[in-house]
Amino acid sequence: MSSESSVSRPQQVGRYEILAEIASGGMATVFLGRLATAPGFERQVAIKKLHPHLERQQDFVEMFLDEARIVARIHHPNVVQTLEFGADPGGHFLVMDYVEGPTLAKMLAKAASSGARIPPAIAVRIALDSLAGLHAAHELRDDQGRLMDVVHRDVSPQNILISIDGIARITDFGVARATERLAVTRTGQLKGKLSYMAPEQARGEPTDRRADVFAMGVILWECLTGRRLFRGKTDTEAETLTKVLYGDITRVSAVHPDIHPILDSICARSLERPLGARFQSCADFIEAIEQAGRAGVEIATPREVARYVEQIYGEEIAQRRSVFRAMRSSGPTSVRGEEVTSASGPAHLSSVSSASLSFDPSSHSRSGVAPAPALPPPRNNLLLVVLGLALVVSAATVATLVWVVSKPPVTTVTTVVVPAASAPPAPSAAPPAASASAAPADSAPAASARPTAAPPGWKKPAAGNNDGLSSNPYRRLPISGGQPPAT
Repeated sequence: MSSESSVSRPQQVGRYEILAEIASGGMATVFLGRLATAPGFERQVAIKKLHPHLERQQDFVEMFLDEARIVARIHHPNVVQTLEFGADPGGHFLVMDYVEGPTLAKMLAKAASSGARIPPAIAVRIALDSLAGLHAAHELRDDQGRLMDVVHRDVSPQNILISIDGIARITDFGVARATERLAVTRTGQLKGKLSYMAPEQARGEPTDRRADVFAMGVILWECLTGRRLFRGKTDTEAETLTKVLYGDITRVSAVHPDIHPILDSICARSLERPLGARFQSCADFIEAIEQAGRAGVEIATPREVARYVEQIYGEEIAQRRSVFRAMRSSGPTSVRGEEVTSASGPAHLSSVSSASLSFDPSSHSRSGVAPAPALPPPRNNLLLVVLGLALVVSAATVATLVWVVSKPPVTTVTTVVVPAASAPPAPSAAPPAASASAAPADSAPAASARPTAAPPGWKKPAAGNNDGLSSNPYRRLPISGGQPPAT
């Protein structure tokens, strides 16, 4: 692995921390990021960042701004939700929900590699979800309630994400057309993938929502047959364009006779080249499929789609999760390319994006964030801990010695506790004479003796017996020298 793919220090895009690069295309790079605003709160997001070399080209900047303006208005469960749009010193970026799961393109490739195809019932459910998301975009209105005439123009398996919850979502409105776009498509300029492009779009004619209907018809055909409709392995773009415009469109039943006749007819109608013969909207397409379901065509539930995703991608998703957990525990990791390197090993991330790529996959792949310097090699943590403890102990010892040397001398005071006399002398009797050679063991100290100090924390008791112990023989004795008080 090259140095660019090695683990590096965390990078920031706005207020988001970059964890890994998911994929890169001709217009933008998609990163996996996270936002941590409080301890224990973290949200993973997909960050689509315009390539630095395109930041200097106004057309591409305007296209990126148009995408942000369009998707920010769409709120539908079958469209990837946009969370934020912004710009930092590194350029413009778009923040979207992170969808955990493969793209439809990955699912088709996985099935083809094993000589199988996606089960028809699963394919029909994915088509229904995608059509619902597209219809929500087509019906988008501005603040005055006028239709914005949004056309995706790049509907393809790469831009349909299948989440682990079994829901399909549309993403990447980077080349979408709308009435209020800043960027205007030049005459003769094609935007989108040729093999999923409607004939009128390929001819450079004005397009409407029926162009997206044709693209969904191509996707449904390929899901049901497990083959490519217009693009061969060795076809050039010119050959693909010719097939889109003039090539025969084989019926699904000619490839797989087990396909339900009603579903076969629905797919054929969605691929009609004359605009009037095609479904006029995604809503019409949805209605036809739902009627076919009532007539016996199998349509999978989202739970069944989720089980299928788990069956074919469960191991890869589990590996990816373990990599992300390692990132969070050992610090975020920024990676370029389609692999992430950590203690758990490399994991491919290109199939888990919530923001897809641009219209020109052949363009240079560039990241929107400059690579950061590599982390230093790991050190012996145990040695560091021992050295740190030794420093702490040494500092504490020095501080103690300094305190002892600088402390002023303290005079030692002895407190003598005298037990109470068995019978105090009568008030009228004269006090016994003090003897210089001996003194009674129970006599009080002389008045001229040095008074003893009160013990630390002692407070003079209030008048009366407040100690609650009437048998306490010491409660009446004075703390300093002198005669006992009179009773």
